[in-house]
Amino acid sequence: MKGSFLELIKSLPAKEFCSYLSGDYYLIYPFFKIFSFNKWGLALPHIISTIIGFWLLYLICKIYFKTIWGYLITFVIVCFNSTLINHATEIRVYAVLPTLALACLYLSLKLVDQNINMNLKKKWAIGVLFVMTIWFHVYGIVIVFSTLAYSLLTKLRTKDCKITFKDTAKLILLVLFVAMPLWLFSIFGPHYEQYHEANPVLFQYISNPFVDFTGFLKAIFGNLIGYKKIYFLLISLIFPFVLSYRNRFRQISFLMIAIFFPIGLIFLADVIFEYWFLQRQFIWVIPFFAFFLGWSWDSFACHVSRKFKPGVK
Repeated sequence: MKGSFLELIKSLPAKEFCSYLSGDYYLIYPFFKIFSFNKWGLALPHIISTIIGFWLLYLICKIYFKTIWGYLITFVIVCFNSTLINHATEIRVYAVLPTLALACLYLSLKLVDQNINMNLKKKWAIGVLFVMTIWFHVYGIVIVFSTLAYSLLTKLRTKDCKITFKDTAKLILLVLFVAMPLWLFSIFGPHYEQYHEANPVLFQYISNPFVDFTGFLKAIFGNLIGYKKIYFLLISLIFPFVLSYRNRFRQISFLMIAIFFPIGLIFLADVIFEYWFLQRQFIWVIPFFAFFLGWSWDSFACHVSRKFKPGVK
């Protein structure tokens, strides 16, 4: 950090497991030059990122929610989640990943929804965001893939689904063409591997699912909701599976593609690379989970309202 920006980039393979996929260094570098080692000065971009994340979450909620309950539950979970709170002002990449994930989800939904009606400049801007997300951290590619996959799935049964898929595929191919060379070089090229000296234990912090599956689930869902006093909100996990309402299949798809799939992929990577399985690795999924629970409760409120509304069967 004390040297030039070029010197910083050259030093990354020797310092970081993700090598050049270390976007937080690029983000805080100019702030380091201004504030040096002042904690709050260096945390400033992360604080700004967190504020932007709240705004993006609101925009996503606005697309789907019909009652105040969805907003209330979603933002209560996000505001009281201990993992998000602990990392929000931390000078690490985990403070930024939730906002990047929300940005990718929101813009993926817009890209797929507007499709050929979206002007080229906006598509290019979205493409740039996807590339920057892939380069920001090794999980960036999972963020982009999972959010795009869900967004495309929402168009599966529409009349213009073929046009949407074809048009989106062109942008995705261009993004991969630009982003993947650096991603592959960072993963398979020279990078820091001395973390093995710390003797990482895969299930040191989260229970081994093959030994204590209940404890494993408690750790996963406990960290996703992040505050014991609101654990009762987890009951809405079953709503789309047992109640018949309009968005139930979209909710199930979102749960599987944007939440369970990324966590499973991260878990598999930790097993392969013999690394700790930690809650901070899926911190960017937490706002998605909060949104899912809020969405489920919102749908439940609408479902109950219709059931008991006079004249509505």
